[in-house]
Amino acid sequence: MTLPIELSGVFSNKQKSYKMVVIQALLTEMQATGLKDVYLLNLKQRFLSLLQERESNGLIIDQPPEKAGTSWSSLTVNNVQSVISTPISALSSILDQTNESIGFRKELYESWNEDVLGELYTYAQAELENYYNQQIESISIKEALSDILSSYLTSKRETFAGHRLGNLVRQQIPTELRKLPFIHSELKITGSVGQGNWATIPWIAVMDKRITQTTRQGEYLVYLFSEDMKSVYLTFNQGVTIPNETKGRAAAYQYFKQKVQEIRGLLPLEGMTKDDAIYLTPGGLGQDYQVSTVAYYRYDLEHLPDDEQLIADLNNAVTNYNEYVKKVLNTSDEPESSISFNYTISHLYAGQGILKYLHDHGPNNILLDELISNQGSVLLSGDDVKHPKERVRHLGRALQDLGLVSINENQFSLTDLGQEYANHFNENKWVLSDTQIKLVRDQLNNAEGQTPLTRSINKAIEICKELGSFTLDHFTPMFINALGMLQTWGEVTQKQRSIFMLNWLEILKFITKSGQQYTYTEWEETPLVDSLTVSERVTTIKNFIESKGFMYPDRWIENFFLSLKAKPFVILAGVSGTGKTKLVKLFAEAVGATASNGQFSLIPVRPDWSDPSDLLGYKDLSGVFRPGKLTEVLVEASKPSNQHKPYFICLDEMNLARVEHYFSDLLSVLETQEWDNHRIVTTPLIHRDSLQNESDKQVYGNLHLPDNVYIVGTVNMDETTHPFSKKVLDRANTIEFNYIDLGQYPTGEGIPSSEGAAVPPNSLLRSEYLQLVDVYRDYKQLTEETTELLVKINGILEQIHSHVGFRIRDAVCFYMIYNDRFALLSKEAAFDMQLLQKILPRIQGSSSSVKKALLQLMQVAQDRSLPITEYMEDASKLYLSPETLAVSKSPQSARKIAFMLRRLEEDGFTSYWLS
Repeated sequence: MTLPIELSGVFSNKQKSYKMVVIQALLTEMQATGLKDVYLLNLKQRFLSLLQERESNGLIIDQPPEKAGTSWSSLTVNNVQSVISTPISALSSILDQTNESIGFRKELYESWNEDVLGELYTYAQAELENYYNQQIESISIKEALSDILSSYLTSKRETFAGHRLGNLVRQQIPTELRKLPFIHSELKITGSVGQGNWATIPWIAVMDKRITQTTRQGEYLVYLFSEDMKSVYLTFNQGVTIPNETKGRAAAYQYFKQKVQEIRGLLPLEGMTKDDAIYLTPGGLGQDYQVSTVAYYRYDLEHLPDDEQLIADLNNAVTNYNEYVKKVLNTSDEPESSISFNYTISHLYAGQGILKYLHDHGPNNILLDELISNQGSVLLSGDDVKHPKERVRHLGRALQDLGLVSINENQFSLTDLGQEYANHFNENKWVLSDTQIKLVRDQLNNAEGQTPLTRSINKAIEICKELGSFTLDHFTPMFINALGMLQTWGEVTQKQRSIFMLNWLEILKFITKSGQQYTYTEWEETPLVDSLTVSERVTTIKNFIESKGFMYPDRWIENFFLSLKAKPFVILAGVSGTGKTKLVKLFAEAVGATASNGQFSLIPVRPDWSDPSDLLGYKDLSGVFRPGKLTEVLVEASKPSNQHKPYFICLDEMNLARVEHYFSDLLSVLETQEWDNHRIVTTPLIHRDSLQNESDKQVYGNLHLPDNVYIVGTVNMDETTHPFSKKVLDRANTIEFNYIDLGQYPTGEGIPSSEGAAVPPNSLLRSEYLQLVDVYRDYKQLTEETTELLVKINGILEQIHSHVGFRIRDAVCFYMIYNDRFALLSKEAAFDMQLLQKILPRIQGSSSSVKKALLQLMQVAQDRSLPITEYMEDASKLYLSPETLAVSKSPQSARKIAFMLRRLEEDGFTSYWLS
């Protein structure tokens, strides 16, 4: 056969017949139509017809996947896609596919002579028949092990000589194992059910002839069956007979234990159990094996895994055994033992589903079978994956080599690094976040965590850095040579693995690709945490604002920061011209959010706004969604690349229209915040099903309020504006701007904008607590002290039906806890701000009960008893004594209460909002 090199090994890796059938179907269709590219629909029909014909003739054939159908005759062209997509993908090195057509790659097809297609058809037919013949001759390892476990105890009462179980253990199983691609010529496989009489513990051993050819001594792999035939163990073990005879049992046991620890220290043995808990017999030889076992897999009769898993486990055990043999023979310096890239994962993000599932369903170990049964969310292609078990195990090994996952006895769990990684998923889990990229890059630099995989990645990075700007043809020979696989892998495999590695490096942002050109890049990593402490950052913000010529009273910036941190909705109230809007703009600019980079948006509220469409957007008569300004900002802020940046929205003069009307959706959504993978998510503001246009659904569907958006409303209280309802006030901190010192002058001091500290990440401002349970244990005393004060205040407010609920209690506690953590204000000053901003805005009225409540609150603010009965008649002594108010425990609140009492006595009505 003179097939080109790209075709000569195209069927070398096969687990089903489908690759050969695809090629046969394609060649037959090409001959029938005379076209070099055929319709994909016709190929599917031809593919299905070939399989249906073989099935109808009663010949052996691979059964269709359960989810596709019960037989090939029951399938149609429409549901054959889930079957044919995998072999087409596996043949992508020689096939080109579009939405409608498929054919051989143009550059390959044009280089072939006229005999190639005929030879390829013959090759496919021969490989197909060979495959089917192997299916006939092969036995199932699972069924063989099950047969032994189920019938051995009964067989022991039958004649030993010539028994079928003897043939199964000595001949059939070893023959089947020798067919496996990872069983090389140096491995000897033998089995035993006894010599002349039935053995208590039958076994099947895999020995490397270079270090031992007998199970009586040395190290080898062996399947050991328990005496009660309830379990079988695949073990990395030691021969016990000769050491027991030569050393004596006590000394031999000490030797076995020492050897076990030595080998466990040499090898990864990932996925295998490493203890002495195997149970074979109550004593004797079973106890010897228990002591001498290095690592094992346990399989119970009632829960035997399928062949794919059994083979994968044996492959892993053999891989460890090979590494041990190399160390014994002093050949550990061979290139493949220190560096390898044997993965056929074309993109690193293919493992994201496993990591997400382990995080969402942990922290307990997750069985492989559970991952398989949930492949729709675990694997990128969902339920269409042909061999999900093999795929999950393959991905799992890569994630294990990257230090993200631990696999033990087919139980998957996240490592500490994996837990940290899983805390930083993007909204689209298949896209690595910047934080995840940084964690993997850090792992690659971790000298203590190097594996053959990480070393191969680092070697590829070195090559890319050396080349600078390059093509695949430049990279491939250098990379494959570094792996030591230049003479081992065929040209197609070399090219495929090189493409896969470059895809990984592109995802990890070591290289960029433009057309066919790759370029090594130095990635500027987004900081995971602020380089400054919170206290230092707030000082920097204050200095920045001062450098712009704006002065605000002491503790206002600290208060504004804490208010945003406690809840991403703040109201700035006061007379016009006091710098409310400017504060928002300058604060945002100080943390890197400006109008020019899109992170600060000023939205003037119009008096005619009457529903959420004025802010969020609407569908026009044609059904196209017309986004509002707020929606445009939310879309931008929600992008994975922007989730670490804070976005500020300033609703200017937000009470020119009724806030409860146009802002109702936002108010409701604010209360649906919950944790999802350490991000705060809300219910959607715009539901996907409410949109008609598909492009609108892609951009705006299920858009929610992300945790990097902060909404600040500025309000003036006069005859042109609307008052706030308690629904609004409950959800915001209200900061009042009525007390302004006009005698302040710009000092010219402070840090100029160009010399400020590095821009902080969104974590500076993002809320860290949503429910009191999130933090109660850590701040129990402060929470209870704060709550006791609120309980006292609530008793006062109940008299005028203005008492508060859990929402305000939690918000006040969060404010107090953040302040305590960051040491920004005294405890008294912090509570003063919360009394002023969360409690007093709720009070208004003209009754004596309102006046009594204000007087009782004054007692709380001044932390002293007052002659309430006397002040009910005349409270002027309170509001005409500013020096007394200034020394109160809560001076800001005391001053406001005094102002409200004065308004009540002079005007017959009072409100927090009167200026």
